[in-house]
Amino acid sequence: MSTCTVCQKDSRKHSKKLWEMHKQVTKCMFCDKTSDAHSEMLWDMHKGTVENARRKTKHKKLWTMQIGQGRKCPALLDTDFSSNGHMNPAEWLIPIYMSCTECGLFLGSIEEDYADMLGGMCLKCFMEATDLTGGYGE
Repeated sequence: MSTCTVCQKDSRKHSKKLWEMHKQVTKCMFCDKTSDAHSEMLWDMHKGTVENARRKTKHKKLWTMQIGQGRKCPALLDTDFSSNGHMNPAEWLIPIYMSCTECGLFLGSIEEDYADMLGGMCLKCFMEATDLTGGYGE
């Protein structure tokens, strides 16, 4: 029996994958937070979002961009970008966003952080699915 140094839980309360994630601290490709700040489900959701975006373009290098005062997000180069020396890569970056599993709209930063608890839904869809009322969008 051993205790996890990250979450202070018994090793028997971890899946094998979560135990390995907590033993080796790595950075998330999507939100740039460490693996100890993620649940196993959230880690898989963030990783899946980046992998799905990478499948849609021939450029596989992950970039970081910031739009306005928002937080930094991962980005990929557009498929039409060619590195012939006459193009600025920053102008061809396409941000990677998570989509709501119900309505398909992009999630906000809070919704991305709690996607595992919200089931990948935006707050509006989550409230409708759970019959919660008040507060959001009213």
